[in-house]
Amino acid sequence: MVLAGQVLSASRSSEASARLNASLGLGGSFGVSHAFDQWRSLVDYSGFYIAAETDSLGNCRSVMVCHTLESGCDLWACLPLITHDPIKSILAQPAPEITQRTIQIACHDSQNRWLECSAHYFSLETGEPRSLLLVREITNEQQSALAFQQEKLRAIAYERFQFSILELILKEQDAVRILEKMVRDIEAMHADVYCALVLTKNLGKLVQTVIAPSLPQALLQTLRQLQLEAGNGSLATAIAIKQRVIVENVMTHPYWGNHREAALASGVQAGWSEPILNADGEVLGAFAIYYRQPQTPSALEQSMIEQATKLMSLVVDRHLSQESIQSLAYLEPVTGLPNRKRAYEVLQQLRAQPATDAHWGVVYIDLDHFKWINEAHGHAAGNSLLQQVAERLQKVAEPHFTACMGGDEFLVLLSGLAASADKALQQLLSMQRKLQKVFERPFKVSGQKLPITASMGLCSFNDTGDTDYVKAADIAMHKAKQGGRNHACVYQPGMQTEIATQVMLETELREAIAQQQLRLHYQVQVDHTGRPFGAEVLLRWLHPQRGLISPLQFIAVAETSGLIIEIGMWVLDQACAQVALWQRSLNTRELSLSVNISARQFCQANFVAMVKACIQRHQINPNALRLELTESVLLENVDDAVRIMAELSQLGIQFSLDDFGTGYSSLQYLKKLPLYQLKIDRSFVNDIVTDSHDRTIVRTIIAMAQSMYLSVIAEGVETQEQMELLLNNGCRRYQGFLFGKPMPIEQFNDWLQEALV
Repeated sequence: MVLAGQVLSASRSSEASARLNASLGLGGSFGVSHAFDQWRSLVDYSGFYIAAETDSLGNCRSVMVCHTLESGCDLWACLPLITHDPIKSILAQPAPEITQRTIQIACHDSQNRWLECSAHYFSLETGEPRSLLLVREITNEQQSALAFQQEKLRAIAYERFQFSILELILKEQDAVRILEKMVRDIEAMHADVYCALVLTKNLGKLVQTVIAPSLPQALLQTLRQLQLEAGNGSLATAIAIKQRVIVENVMTHPYWGNHREAALASGVQAGWSEPILNADGEVLGAFAIYYRQPQTPSALEQSMIEQATKLMSLVVDRHLSQESIQSLAYLEPVTGLPNRKRAYEVLQQLRAQPATDAHWGVVYIDLDHFKWINEAHGHAAGNSLLQQVAERLQKVAEPHFTACMGGDEFLVLLSGLAASADKALQQLLSMQRKLQKVFERPFKVSGQKLPITASMGLCSFNDTGDTDYVKAADIAMHKAKQGGRNHACVYQPGMQTEIATQVMLETELREAIAQQQLRLHYQVQVDHTGRPFGAEVLLRWLHPQRGLISPLQFIAVAETSGLIIEIGMWVLDQACAQVALWQRSLNTRELSLSVNISARQFCQANFVAMVKACIQRHQINPNALRLELTESVLLENVDDAVRIMAELSQLGIQFSLDDFGTGYSSLQYLKKLPLYQLKIDRSFVNDIVTDSHDRTIVRTIIAMAQSMYLSVIAEGVETQEQMELLLNNGCRRYQGFLFGKPMPIEQFNDWLQEALV
């Protein structure tokens, strides 16, 4: 870019001022005119300058002055391409209280120059919004000096802000008004940002209040319905892990996979969040700041916002009424039942009673797949379901103590059981069966009948020692879930070690995601001639101590913990990125890539939007993407599955039914699904040469696929005999060690170059 200009003449300046006053209407607008006059006095020795009037969409209405001294020239043709998007972002009309915005843009030409761009907002006499855009070149030294001066002024402004808020805390009793002022003041100190403050309830699991006066509607609605889990955006992650989260670019970061459409609609490109904690380290919410351009906050900005969240914590702590504190301390807010803290107090009171031979019992209840209800029907439906479950459980368990331990977990504490351990256990099992019947009838939510089951853990005892019997029943409940859900398990010594191993694995898996220890391997798929036509992407975990870990060891933990959603989105994003690279090369542009989709991922309400956004982000041909689903995913709700698959199929995405024949294969539902391919499970391929039953099953699958005009592929092909038998029965596509093992992408691409010659 060449920036060359001339000195702005006095006569030319007068003409520009006159034109500006004419644009502003009779008498002009003193603020905008004054800004123009100040700018005009600074551009005499600038190599490049331009002043223009634009509308709120960035369309140029007139160029007042320009370094070429030619009025009426094209604004955007004069400006370097690198400046177009940043300038258009500040021309968009902001909240009414904002009168101007300024940014500096580096133009990396031979001299590394900087442009200072200011937008001043005004309205015509007709009320139509307009902007005065003032652009001038500044030197590196000027830019550094300006940046230093701005940081200094911001630090002074923030110091004043702290004092004013502390004074307000002492005088004002309305916490919401104080917090709203804090958000507005911070926005005023940081150009081109939106701020949002979210307060939580239910131990940081649910959004209670959102304070975001200027946040665009799309992102505001997202925050109000936000599921507070790690990996679900900057703010939810900060709350879940109780740590600061900085995302430089929301369009590429995996945390924002669920919210990119809302960010795009809101003009947000970067976002970071700071958790709000009380003195005991309990999470109260989080404060978020969103930028209109990809960027990382400076050290000063990070320090200032960290201090702001401490002030916010002080406000919330100070202004919670005593009644609210008692309610939060002893009642679970969604169901109104006693909470975990109260349950432990009641247990302690039982233990403090005079010793008797009578036993006590604990039934720990956890709803099966409750998160799927939330993801498919929304949190309002989920809360309604929890309230109905609480009402039924309490009615059946009376007169015993019933509590909600948080989320979808409940507890019934039984006292006065028999002195005999065996008889006490029978009484406990009898109560468990009554509680299980609660779930035999579906629950009515939002006009729909929702069936749901529960897993239960049981523990009976009669000593007053230090053993945590609630934890023991919780462990038994997790054992019941591992056994297939919808049944009960009695606590036995030794279970704790097994469950602890699973908990440790989940902790390590979270760390693996944070430390980017997950890897993708690729296994080739070939036709009957041995030529590659695609691959399947497979997940691996490169553990720093244990080396490469198979997904068989950690996928189940990822599913139950919910981490599979974040992992699945990352895998899909990486797969699309690889397809984009293949499609740029003549040799590989026809290759397809298969990606496994988990049940949790597929059932998310925004799954279709996430897939579409991923395809658009990487600009790939959707025909190259093949999503592999298992029968269990589709049978959860066939009608929803058909709808989701049909919508994505319209884009050109193909669906493969994985592990076909191992579940509940039925033509009744199979004919409804817009499938492209059936995948013969390796369990049938392993013994196909020696087992006549497996051969019959494979022949049937191939014949059925052909009759339904579906492609068919066999996985786990390891010998030439297996391939020949499959080929003789009509299967012409294969995957397995006979053709290639899963390998990292670099090694796989090298192998492809030789195979595709």
